[in-house]
Amino acid sequence: MKHILLFVLISLLWGCSHRSGVDKHLNHSGNVMDVKGLVKEIVIDSPFVGRLAIPYIMDKYFILTDPQSEKNQILFFDKENFSYITGMGLSGEGPDEITSLGELTPDEKQRCLYVTDHGKMQISGYDLDSILLNPACLPKCKFDINKTTIPIMYSYVNDTLCYACCMTAKPGEFFQEYLVTWNMQTGDIHPLISGHPDIERKRFHYATSIDNNLIAMSYDHHDLLATYDLQGNLKHYIYGPNWDDATSNAMIYYYGSIIICNNRIIVGYSGKRNPDVGEVHVTSLIVYDLDGNYIKTLKVGYNIVLFCYDSEYNRIIMVLDDEIQFAYLGLDALLE
Repeated sequence: MKHILLFVLISLLWGCSHRSGVDKHLNHSGNVMDVKGLVKEIVIDSPFVGRLAIPYIMDKYFILTDPQSEKNQILFFDKENFSYITGMGLSGEGPDEITSLGELTPDEKQRCLYVTDHGKMQISGYDLDSILLNPACLPKCKFDINKTTIPIMYSYVNDTLCYACCMTAKPGEFFQEYLVTWNMQTGDIHPLISGHPDIERKRFHYATSIDNNLIAMSYDHHDLLATYDLQGNLKHYIYGPNWDDATSNAMIYYYGSIIICNNRIIVGYSGKRNPDVGEVHVTSLIVYDLDGNYIKTLKVGYNIVLFCYDSEYNRIIMVLDDEIQFAYLGLDALLE
């Protein structure tokens, strides 16, 4: 009954937000810059990092997770020169080991790093300074994860407010991703955004900005970007030139990682329809203003898997599936 009510509430929220938004139809071709020559390779010779790495920035550190590693699954580097510092998170079933590594979420204010273990259905919070002094340190707190509604990624505001992407399904239907507010302390989850009503199977990335009262959501398999306020009210649907609501099993990624920075929304973009064979990669970055108006396309020229934002150096750090594995792109001269 609890989950039936949850879906009813989601449907009601969608109905209200869908009617209040403003549609935009954009072609992303007005201002294209080739920035491949500005991309700087990050050379990490040791330790070896697998192809499923995910990048994060916290304080002075560049962090990579490597769920394929048989040793440390969380690796810390100096973000200034990308030299290796230490690793933590041994793979295993033991009390202080990680069974199935999920999302990392930094809490910059408290200098705490939250680590999700989907195998143990648990989130552990580690003090950053303790990790750097002793990678085998014990977590300072642990939270259990609801086994029926699982946050697969989340943005931390405080212990009682996270914006989380959750996955669930009605019987006989596709699994869906939707955005919720989540109280990490109590486990309470409240529906916030159910997504575009015409998309049958929803998969997305998202970014939040407390300062700008903004949530930006990019759809993985549809040519669509959406913006909302922090209360879940729809602001804009931004349709790309290849928008349709078709459900496909092809490996298409119209949009990828997304960030909000410097009064801009930046999102990875492929801009391609269904391929006859193979996989379509994200190779460009689309820049929008906070109202969803197109500004420019940055043609990176490499296959981008994921990226994160380093605010101190105003740059995007990328994991690539290409001739180089890691790289960064400075934004100082590109967002003017």
